Amino acid sequence: METWNVIVWNDEVNLAAYVAYVFRRLLNLTRSDATSLMLDIHRRGSAAVAAGAREHVELTCFRLRVHGLDATLERA
Repeated sequence: METWNVIVWNDEVNLAAYVAYVFRRLLNLTRSDATSLMLDIHRRGSAAVAAGAREHVELTCFRLRVHGLDATLERA
């Protein structure tokens, strides 16, 4: 089985607090982990936020996009 990553890209649209909130709700992260991930994306430009089978991560990617985040899939 091939592994895929969900990549979230930094954008100039969403507020940092909103991005952390989305990570908490959709990825079930703690406040601290969501904030760290958001800051990592802000500093580096992007980060992998989820990994797994394509069918699973496609749904995660879709949900992030519905919430206004710039998310893409790539092979791990």
